[in-house]
Amino acid sequence: LSPLARYAAGFYQQLLRNTGTYEQFCNRLILLGERAHSLRQFDKVNEIGLLLSNTPIKRYQAIGYYFLAVAANSVGNGDQEKAQKLFELVVDTAPDTYKVKAILSLGAVASNKGDFDSAFYFYQGAVKSEGLGLSGVQAMRGIAVLKADEGYHESAIADLEKILPTFKFTPPNVYLDCLNSYAVELSEVGRSHEAERVSSLVVASPLAHRYRQWQETWSEIRSKRKRRSTVAISRPRIEQEYEAESEVPENVIHKARVRAVIDFMNANLHRSIALTELAGVVNLSPSYFSNLFKTETGLAPVEYLIKLRMEKAGQLLATTFLSIKQIMAEVGYNNRSNFLRPFRRYFHVSPSEYRKRAFTSSV
Repeated sequence: LSPLARYAAGFYQQLLRNTGTYEQFCNRLILLGERAHSLRQFDKVNEIGLLLSNTPIKRYQAIGYYFLAVAANSVGNGDQEKAQKLFELVVDTAPDTYKVKAILSLGAVASNKGDFDSAFYFYQGAVKSEGLGLSGVQAMRGIAVLKADEGYHESAIADLEKILPTFKFTPPNVYLDCLNSYAVELSEVGRSHEAERVSSLVVASPLAHRYRQWQETWSEIRSKRKRRSTVAISRPRIEQEYEAESEVPENVIHKARVRAVIDFMNANLHRSIALTELAGVVNLSPSYFSNLFKTETGLAPVEYLIKLRMEKAGQLLATTFLSIKQIMAEVGYNNRSNFLRPFRRYFHVSPSEYRKRAFTSSV
C-alpha cells in the first residue's frame, strides 16, 4: 500500500471508532494535494484526487476532480482533453476558490492548444472573480505570457513588473514561475544581464530541479549571452592539420561518448531528459560530462538537446500534416509557450508561418 492508502485506511478505522470526521480527512488531503502539486509529484496528486472524488461530500468530490484534472494535464505528454472536461466539471460544481483555480487552468489548457482567444477569456474571468487574489494574479501573468507569445514582449514586461510586488506574497513555486517568465522576456528584448540575474535567483531555489522550464530558461539565457560575447577566431590551417594528426586515443573516446549521447538524444526527443540521465548513458558524473560535451560541441547538453528538438520540429512541419500539438509532443513539449520561444529563436517565425513557407517553396 502507498503511504496515502495507509493513511486512508487509518482514517476509516477512526470513523468506525467515531473519533474522526470526513471534513478533517478531506481538509488534510487538500493540504497534501496542494503540496504535491507545488512539488510536481503528479502521481500523488492523482491519488489524492481519487480519494477526494470518492468521498460522500459533494464539495470535496469537486475538489478531487480538480486534482485529477491537474494530474491528467501533467503526466507524460498530458491528456488535455480529459483535463479540460474535468476542469469544466469543477467550474460547475466546486466551491469558489477551486472554481477560480479551474477557470485559470482552463486558460492554461487553451493557451497550450494555441487558442489564445479562449485563453484570454478564461484569464480575464479569473481576474474578475479574484482580483489580486492568488488565482487572479496568476491569471495576470498568463495574460502577459499570451502577449509575449504574440510578440509583444515590452508590453509583457510592463505587465509583469506591475504584479511582481504582489507575487512576493504568493507560494514560492508561483513566485518563481513569475520570475522565470520575467527573465524570459528580459532576454527577448536584449536585457541579458538583468535576465541572467533574475534567472539565477530562480534556479538557486531548492524547487528548481522539479521545474524543467526554469532550468531551460537559465541555459538559454546563458547560451545567448555567450554567443553574443564570443568572437570566433580561425586558427592557421597548419595548426589544425597538426592537431588532427596528433589526436590521442583519449580524444577519440571523448568524441565517441558525445556521439553516443547525441544518438540517445535523437532517439528520445519525445520525452523529458535530465542531465543526470544523459551523463549516465556514458557513465560520467553530470558536471564532468557537461564540460566534456560543451568542449566537443560548443553547446551545453541542454542547449544541444533543444537544437535537436527544433530541427526535428522544423522537419515535421515541412514534411508532414501533423498538427502543431502533435509535433510538440513528438519533440518533447507539452506547453505551447515553452515550445514557441526556442522555435522562434531558431527559425525567426511561428510554426504556422514556417509550415506555410515550406509548402509554398515546394510547389
